[in-house]
Amino acid sequence: MKTFDFYNPITHHGILPVRVLQHNIIDWFENTSPDLLEDMIGEYKYNELQNAIEYRIERNPITDVCEISEQKQFILYENYNQFLWSTCYSIIVLFDEAIQIPTLLGNYNGKIDYDNVLIRRAVATFKEGFSLFRFYNDSPFFALPNPEKYSEYEQKYIEKASGVFLAAMTYILVHEFGHQYFGHLNVQATPDERRKDEFVVDDFAYDKISTRFDSEYGSTYKLGLLTALTSLYFLDEKLTGGDYHPDPDSRLIRQLNKMGLSDRDNLWGVASLSFRLWTIVYNQKIDFSSNVNNYKELFEITLDIMKEVKHTAKGQ
Repeated sequence: MKTFDFYNPITHHGILPVRVLQHNIIDWFENTSPDLLEDMIGEYKYNELQNAIEYRIERNPITDVCEISEQKQFILYENYNQFLWSTCYSIIVLFDEAIQIPTLLGNYNGKIDYDNVLIRRAVATFKEGFSLFRFYNDSPFFALPNPEKYSEYEQKYIEKASGVFLAAMTYILVHEFGHQYFGHLNVQATPDERRKDEFVVDDFAYDKISTRFDSEYGSTYKLGLLTALTSLYFLDEKLTGGDYHPDPDSRLIRQLNKMGLSDRDNLWGVASLSFRLWTIVYNQKIDFSSNVNNYKELFEITLDIMKEVKHTAKGQ
């Protein structure tokens, strides 16, 4: 069986397989939209934004997602990038293999079929990615599906995951640039003001990335935006945004509603699945409905379940 190996020790710096996409991240970000590039040039010239992106490599658990530092420099964290790629891969495989295909065959029952080897490896990939929030270990990622080296058997899902990952990173970087663009880095805001600022830059990032929705890669960008926001669920076992960020489910709903999706759009199903992954890593035993008419209904039912979970968690 044919295999692919994209690692180049001269150009790819890092210790996790996601390293092979570091230059692609910058390319996708800089080419999001012409007006974004103009905005960035203006910030470089007049507002001290550094014309560089640091790719930080460290053998530590995840503590940061992505940021613009006090020195006004973009910083990417390789450990978070690996988690995000693992999330993209797992969501794509699990949606297709555990929801979409069974639904089309008429035998979807709300359960995950762990006899399916693709599903087992997808769940393992996600769990290893999530483990980076607790401890650092790079070796499992080279044995599981990854963007650096893979076989023809897993090529379709891995390459799709890499595209969605790059779209997700684009959304995250544009979001961080929004903080610079609106001057949020220059003020001492209250917690309420900071939560409002997050919605402002979420909308800013949406407006920029949505210019790609009608392109050849429109579905990739939409799924990337969704995955970027759903990845925030896993920062907290109570599904909250902490003192300075809105609850991640509120941020997701706000952006999904702006897309004007049909009730049968797959993105509703993917969003529902992201909550399922949260229950897996936080050991929540929850029954998800299998008797639904469309993916939006599945999402709404799942959301009601998760609201109750949040209410219970906050009361503990």
